[in-house]
Amino acid sequence: IRAFNEIAPEVTFEIYVEPLNEIEKGVMDGRFQLGIIPMHRASPSLDYLPLFDESVSLYCGRHHGMFNQSDMAITDAQILSAKYAGLGYHSPNMKTSNELQMSRHSTGYDQEAIAALILSGRYLGYLPDHYAAPMLAEGRIGIVGEGRFRYDCEFSTIVRHAPKPSHVVQTFIDCLEATHKKVGGGYR
Repeated sequence: IRAFNEIAPEVTFEIYVEPLNEIEKGVMDGRFQLGIIPMHRASPSLDYLPLFDESVSLYCGRHHGMFNQSDMAITDAQILSAKYAGLGYHSPNMKTSNELQMSRHSTGYDQEAIAALILSGRYLGYLPDHYAAPMLAEGRIGIVGEGRFRYDCEFSTIVRHAPKPSHVVQTFIDCLEATHKKVGGGYR
């Protein structure tokens, strides 16, 4: 945004935080000029431009029975049978939990909702590590199944395949790509 604003200070932004499926739909129907989403499945009507990667781990709250247990003492079977809170729309989160056959006991539609369920001490749930870091540092949550129950997620800019982005939108996309190349593709 900073790099783009230096080039085009007169352009104003409208930024929405929406579920992944709403971002895709909004870009496809022209409500949004572009979106930034985690890669999970490709649509032939969209172009994908990779931006950055995000690491995602499984967490529990400090009042959960697994919180004070050594990671080596917790079996995969215990983790898979625990109450799990997951996202309620098709996403890398849903794909991973389905592949692991985790049984969803509660549903959230953004990471703040999943965090609230985890903090209750009743559920395990996936959060991006950068988002969870302050809660982890404060001792409010802990990682469960470290290394075994984590995944990496690639985020991309999406635009409609046709018509091609306007000059203004393409300039913003170029700024996004250049900025993320400078920081090495990790979450910043």
